[in-house]
Amino acid sequence: MCLALNVHVCPWLRVHVPVVFEARVDSGCPCILLFPLLYLPFSPVRVSLPLLLWRRYLVAADELQANFTGKQQRKGVFILPHAVSKVFALGHPKPPKIFEDSSAEDEEEAPSARQSGKSPKAGAQGDRGASSQKAPTRRRPAKDPATTANDTSAEIIFDKGDESEDELPKSFTFDWDAYRAVWGDTPYEDAVTALFAEYALLYGRIAGWTMAGAPTPMTLQEAQSLHDHAGEFIEKYVRPILGEVHTPKVHKLLRHILDAIRMHGNLTNGNTSSNESGHKVDKRFYRRTNRVAKTFTTQIARQSQGTQALLARMDKLDADAIRRDKLRRARRSAARGGQLTALGKRCLRGVPRITVGALSQRPGLARLSSLLDIHPNTKLHVLGRVIFMAKLDDGTALRQTLRSYSAFRLKGTWFDVAVYTIDGDAPVVDEDGVKPRMRYGEVRALLRYREEDVAIVCDLQVVDAEEDCPLAERGCKRFKWAVPHSREGDWQLRVVPMSRILRVTHVVPDFAELTARCGVKALPARYCAPVAERRKMRFYENAFFAWA
Repeated sequence: MCLALNVHVCPWLRVHVPVVFEARVDSGCPCILLFPLLYLPFSPVRVSLPLLLWRRYLVAADELQANFTGKQQRKGVFILPHAVSKVFALGHPKPPKIFEDSSAEDEEEAPSARQSGKSPKAGAQGDRGASSQKAPTRRRPAKDPATTANDTSAEIIFDKGDESEDELPKSFTFDWDAYRAVWGDTPYEDAVTALFAEYALLYGRIAGWTMAGAPTPMTLQEAQSLHDHAGEFIEKYVRPILGEVHTPKVHKLLRHILDAIRMHGNLTNGNTSSNESGHKVDKRFYRRTNRVAKTFTTQIARQSQGTQALLARMDKLDADAIRRDKLRRARRSAARGGQLTALGKRCLRGVPRITVGALSQRPGLARLSSLLDIHPNTKLHVLGRVIFMAKLDDGTALRQTLRSYSAFRLKGTWFDVAVYTIDGDAPVVDEDGVKPRMRYGEVRALLRYREEDVAIVCDLQVVDAEEDCPLAERGCKRFKWAVPHSREGDWQLRVVPMSRILRVTHVVPDFAELTARCGVKALPARYCAPVAERRKMRFYENAFFAWA
């Protein structure tokens, strides 16, 4: 099934990535459109995104426009830094087309043209186009012959497609000198990864996203820092990689973001969704007006304001009643010596019970019986999710949901990765002070006891990232599966109480390593794959994930 990743990354950058999801590789040459300047064909690849979490970002290839809200489109920003390393992976160049009705002269010129990477028509114009960077044809920009040997990867990137829509515009140019002046010998796909990663950080600051920590309060100093960050992003990333982008919104980002913050204060969410959503309340009162153009606006405002004031007064009365009820229950609990009332008791009613033997059929839980030291026929209360108050890296409290489903809505597994601590670990001392040592693991099961909920975790081990990795430079940790002693099974399992779990984090496969190891068409190893293949997988923590 051929799908497409269609995300509005920002007001001036729209990415439409045709993706082949698990079924086959498209026979055509997909492309990535960096609107409005650069149009880059690339080799057909497979991109495996979490189906359950990001299924709404995958649309049919023939669908013209995905039905996304503005909020969903903007939150596609944190997906792209990890996806482009796979999307821009270079495959084998396509064989040149041979036209049967060509003349004898063209057939003689074809071998030499194929050796130089140019079509016969482009070879005839080579003398005229070698001195400039403007493409002599619509399919490939001309290049300096002196740098042809060093640009083999770029030659494949700008290779021609099979369809007319894959062709480059006539006026297409790309300044390789400007690119090398900033990025040197950095591969183009790594530079694009850094571009999207830096934009995710910049947009997260503008929109006030809660990622690994809470957003910094907007002050004049923070506004000046944001202004400098935007200027560095345009000068160091956009211009060398995408070229000159002459759009009003890029100009506003480069020159007017500081003035906008001074005049309007905090840029809440970086959009007008909060203001526009207010129209939904007012629209329902339109039918109560006389629909006269000169007066219906005043009638809507009068009825809407009166109704909202009444609803706000009723909500306040309800909140006061709930607060008094909680206070009454707390006093009753204190009078009983701290014993909880019926409202606060941990309830096991309605929680499904599954035997340990059946629970051991989940991926990696083969030795669950020995881990818990109970008989396989013993039944346990198993949860699918737990809602708890998480603690971010900066100490901010945030409400999160920890999920562990073997068959979420009968469509597939959903195992979240949790950050937790254990007793006896030595603290970490760095320049920021003393911090607890954080561990990472995928939650394979959630068990409920009367005392406390516990999670069965399959441990992940932190490993060093590659040198100059743009993701690691921006706080994305790299992992591999922790391998225990041979007598302890294939996977390192641990029982972690919910009181020890700090927060939920988002982890994605290392697509660059997967492509280098298994090729462009390789997919991440599934839970049913051999143990050796799964242990070879590497992962990255998505530090750009927006939790709020």
